[in-house]
Amino acid sequence: MEAEFEEAVEDGKPMMFAIGCLVAAWREIGKHSEGRLILANYALALGLLIPMAALQFEQAVGFLSSAAGPPFGMPGAGPNLYLIWSQNSAIPILLITWLLLGTAHLCLAWLLVEGDWPRIVKCGTLIGAAMITLTLFMSVLMLDLSPLRAQVAELAIELAAVVSISRWHIRVFADVSREMLAR
Repeated sequence: MEAEFEEAVEDGKPMMFAIGCLVAAWREIGKHSEGRLILANYALALGLLIPMAALQFEQAVGFLSSAAGPPFGMPGAGPNLYLIWSQNSAIPILLITWLLLGTAHLCLAWLLVEGDWPRIVKCGTLIGAAMITLTLFMSVLMLDLSPLRAQVAELAIELAAVVSISRWHIRVFADVSREMLAR
């Protein structure tokens, strides 16, 4: 390949050679199980985990803007004068928890692309614990839990997708190791 590249440089077309190599690699990546796994990892990271992180950051910003306005609480109910101080005191903790969830989703996407499964488990555990903490904390403060409904469902879908990718990863690399031992 280096000799072909040298010829392309001599002809003055190194960029065309590089583009041709890239196109050939893209055609071949789907033909191998490792390539399909890598594409699925990137699709999960870019299609689900990063948008979920953006949703968490959006929720934090939306929560901050709603906290600056009228008192927040249960939907359809007026402000509870006994809980306003507690609710307003909890704003920093709730914001930190939402920002932690967003950051953890970005870390999970990064780790998934790298294939670092022990850290993926730790990061997934952190996300689950933060979501449970956020839900419990908001329900104790009698805050509106409607923003969390969709996030809990998306978190369950995310968990199922990561588990299926991990099983696929185990199968693919078990097959690869068997092939390496056979040689």
